[in-house]
Amino acid sequence: MLLAFDLDNTIVTYDYHLPRTIENSIQRARAAGHAVAVLTGRARASALLYLEQLELKGPYGVNNGALVVGSEGEILKQVRIAASEVQALVDYVDSSEIEFCCMLDDTLFVRDPDHHYWTWAHTQNRAVVALEAGAAPAADKVVFGGDGASALLGRVIAERYPQFVAYEWTEGYLEVTGRDADKGMALELIADHLGFVRGEVVAFGDGINDVTMLSWAGHGVAVGPHAHPGVRAVAGEHIPSPERDGVAEWLEANLLGPR
Repeated sequence: MLLAFDLDNTIVTYDYHLPRTIENSIQRARAAGHAVAVLTGRARASALLYLEQLELKGPYGVNNGALVVGSEGEILKQVRIAASEVQALVDYVDSSEIEFCCMLDDTLFVRDPDHHYWTWAHTQNRAVVALEAGAAPAADKVVFGGDGASALLGRVIAERYPQFVAYEWTEGYLEVTGRDADKGMALELIADHLGFVRGEVVAFGDGINDVTMLSWAGHGVAVGPHAHPGVRAVAGEHIPSPERDGVAEWLEANLLGPR
């Protein structure tokens, strides 16, 4: 069985802690012969703490599937938004109150490095620098934040850049990745890489960016009380949050049995 896990609010708590109970259950599943993959919207640098805690060299996908890494740490797929397209997106909001962040590897290029939007925990292990005018880089992901950013830019991107993948978050953020960069495609690639078919894959997630992953998996599990309606719609079942050891209890009940 291939077990695919989102991080935040799936196996990582709201305060960014991976409980030992969940870690131990995942390690027991691996020891029992099951394969484990992590697919997250985080960049590799900010996912590293949890990958190391799980002793997972690979496979995993970060930036919502823009980068997919194999079981030995090799790159299976990398999708970036071209610099010219990033610049066009940045220019569109340059005169507005909408903040932006162009993420490339371990660096966040932003309009205002001191803005509170970019003081989140996900900047751990990463540099935040000011973007020089007209010098937007190619990007793994572009994030916008501000009142009305999600609804406004979601419509603009759908109309002007239908090749991009965009996620509107309730916190007022909009995330944009490049062509074919989503967790569903990343999971399909990882399953093929490891030799699993869809019916042998179970995926766990809670956010809008997890919908494609749970849709592709043979069995999808929605996690936590705030799981996105789209996740609930495609999931086969719904379990408690990581604060209540939902994933650990599922693994023990369905694959491992009690200690």
